Amino acid sequence: MNISQKIKRIAAGVSAGALVLALATGCASTAAQTADDSAAAQNRQYMATLNQQVSDINTATDSFQKAVADSDVVTMQAQVTAIDKTIDDIKNTDATDRLQAVKDDYVDALCTLDDAMKAYVQLYTDVQNGQVSDADYQQRLSDVQSAYNSGVEKMKAADDAVVKISNE
Repeated sequence: MNISQKIKRIAAGVSAGALVLALATGCASTAAQTADDSAAAQNRQYMATLNQQVSDINTATDSFQKAVADSDVVTMQAQVTAIDKTIDDIKNTDATDRLQAVKDDYVDALCTLDDAMKAYVQLYTDVQNGQVSDADYQQRLSDVQSAYNSGVEKMKAADDAVVKISNE
């Protein structure tokens, strides 16, 4: 499964989590309905915003993969920069107290994936400049893959946290 497919699965998980969270918070008792409605609306708004931001990262990731296939390091770097901006936007988006830990988990996961892409761009550039031995290439590529896998696992954990919250 390539990066784009994994990000799309993660985006679907975020969307599903937002829906489940919205449905779960919609079943609050009428006695505290006003406060719950406000909190539920804020949670839904945050999850909708996060979903759009992850979708933006997905688009940049698709372009990054095309750039890799085309051996276009300039576009690779441009997409990493776009992802950096979106991660900053996520960091600067206020989450409710209830979703702050989820936000932190997503930021950590996305930063890990972003670092893996940056490391790939650097490796690619170094290879193009003839600065990498075969052994060094294999080690660095393995490190990039490990970082990427770690980011994917962190995204899954963040998705699981959203589902857990929505089931409470």
